[in-house]
Amino acid sequence: MRTLTVIIATFILQATFGQGPGEPENYLKARSLMKIERYDSALQFLNLAVQKNPGDVDAIYNRGICNYELKRYEAAISDFLFTNKRRSAQASLMLAKTEARLNHQELAIKYLKEHLGSYYRIPEKEILLEKDFASLENTAAWKSLWKEKEWYTQFDRDLQEVSYLRSKGRTPEAINLLHDLDKKGFKRSDVNQQLAEIYMASGNQKAALKVLDKSIASDTRNMEALKLRIKLYMLNGDYAHAKKDCDRLLRQAPDEFDHYLVSARISSKLGNYKDALRSVEFYLALYPDSHQAYNELGEIQYDNGKFLDALTSFNKTLELESGEAGYYFNRGRTYAAAKTYKYAEKDFSMALDLDPADPETWYFKGLTDLELGKKEIACYNFKKALQLGKFEARDYINRICGN
Repeated sequence: MRTLTVIIATFILQATFGQGPGEPENYLKARSLMKIERYDSALQFLNLAVQKNPGDVDAIYNRGICNYELKRYEAAISDFLFTNKRRSAQASLMLAKTEARLNHQELAIKYLKEHLGSYYRIPEKEILLEKDFASLENTAAWKSLWKEKEWYTQFDRDLQEVSYLRSKGRTPEAINLLHDLDKKGFKRSDVNQQLAEIYMASGNQKAALKVLDKSIASDTRNMEALKLRIKLYMLNGDYAHAKKDCDRLLRQAPDEFDHYLVSARISSKLGNYKDALRSVEFYLALYPDSHQAYNELGEIQYDNGKFLDALTSFNKTLELESGEAGYYFNRGRTYAAAKTYKYAEKDFSMALDLDPADPETWYFKGLTDLELGKKEIACYNFKKALQLGKFEARDYINRICGN
């Protein structure tokens, strides 16, 4: 399995980047480790990436973050200064945070000012809540910085107001304010993304898709909007468009690792079984102990009629995580498909112990008990399934359970 994983990971990297697995492999491995806060291990792979390509700004910037998290501040500053030479002010916020930790207040304010005047500027609220800046807040330099000019425009403050309105459930007011901001042409990508989030939450998928199209057209770098549109396409069963967007996302942001599993699911729905397997195996090359990935692999194998392979995957899933009802349900359903009904019944019982309110499990347990000749128990299960909203159970109740 591990040999296959490495081979497939290499293949995916080559396909994604159009070159050998060298720098991207090291960089992506590092990014995967950073997402689970294993900064020391990530640093080793970033050093390898920089050795092979000394001018790799992304690798050096992320190495700086690892050094910062590991309290290797001088090394972090060196990496962030290099980053800023290549990409103006990209690392200024991290420089400000690092200098603040070192109690170099003037330098911290200097770099924070650079950040506030840059493309990379984060919302004001996030800066004010940043723990690293707590030591600066009572200094004259900090107060002077915020008095120097209005770093955030009225439009910025309106967008913050939208977030407040949404948090308080005042949705109509939030929508009206977002429409006003859209008409003014302010940050149209962010504005329409927020509109899409509201429409999706209310079930208005048509309106959500319309504003997501506007959001992505306004800023092709808005990965959050792209992820929302992928989700929307999948909800609508439009897997061809979902696949196109997912491929685009992973080209632009190959460290959006969860979307390799999303890509696998989409490929499976499109009948591209081999592509689906490759995407899951690539994810497993980065996260070999991911029960979510083994579960996804099992579901793909199940959907493609590979029941014995699916059982192997679900066994691994449950070995890694035995507290999820859905994992027992998936293995039970697979046992049932393989006509191993006694094992299926046990898994459905385990699933119901963990989640007794799942109608699907009651329904499948009813089908399994029928196969085992347990008519009375099957009827009980079908009635529970119907009570919980599984209306397909009514036909079995009418046919085999009498009144």
